[in-house]
Amino acid sequence: MKKINNAFLKNYTTYKLEGKLACIYFPENVKELADLILKLNEENKKYKILGNGSNLIISSSYNGVLIKLEKFDKLDIDGNLVTVGSGYMLPKLALMCANENLSGLEFASGIPATIGGAIYQNAGAYGEAMDKIIKSVTVLDDHGNIKVLNKEKLQLGYRDSILKHENLICLEVVLELKQDSYENIKCRMHNNLLNRKEKQPLEYPSAGSVFRNPPGYSAGKLIEDAGLKGFKVGDAMVSLKHANFIVNMGRASGDDVLKLIKIIQKKVKEKTGILFETEQEVLE
Repeated sequence: MKKINNAFLKNYTTYKLEGKLACIYFPENVKELADLILKLNEENKKYKILGNGSNLIISSSYNGVLIKLEKFDKLDIDGNLVTVGSGYMLPKLALMCANENLSGLEFASGIPATIGGAIYQNAGAYGEAMDKIIKSVTVLDDHGNIKVLNKEKLQLGYRDSILKHENLICLEVVLELKQDSYENIKCRMHNNLLNRKEKQPLEYPSAGSVFRNPPGYSAGKLIEDAGLKGFKVGDAMVSLKHANFIVNMGRASGDDVLKLIKIIQKKVKEKTGILFETEQEVLE
């Protein structure tokens, strides 16, 4: 099994964060992954399954390891059923399905996540989300057992799933899509990508929306009204284009991002009484 010691964080998170990790493992199959999980549990070592690092902040205090499932990239399309490995990239899958006249993943064409990460987070955009197209997910538990969970057992909610709360690793997903014309699908994908480019600061490294929108409010508007657009901690900055994004202006660390998040939460709560809940996952 491939293993990289003292791995540079910027190579494994979309924030392109400064700092290093003890090591990253790259299992090539389920047996290698299961054996690794059992070994890490026996040694009482922390670990995190890494997708594309597109919703992740890693602090300098994190002393665990990462496991990247990039070799889990099987793809099989049978009619309107798509079976895909957890390491497969979501935008690539959206394009492959469009080429097969399969609709349902247009919203995901610009989300820089793996399938496993998208299931874990129940990723979504433009009023759509993974929960609308999932049929079943094959998972590995921390005892090395393989299970198949249907949609109901996944307990999918807003940016949430059972994978976040139990020691279950996504191995493979079955999606149920619908037939449509290639032209219609590509038009929706194109419009979504244009919308994303116009509204999001794609010119700088980030990890998407930082905070959940409080009921009845826009998190970005509340941050902007608090006068925090352009506010910086180190090289982590509140985006001038969309205030619910923190961008890396050069050499930001996970600690810089976390300090900036706390300042935003404090300032907005002082001004409005609202305490923001983060959408991004933190490893500490």
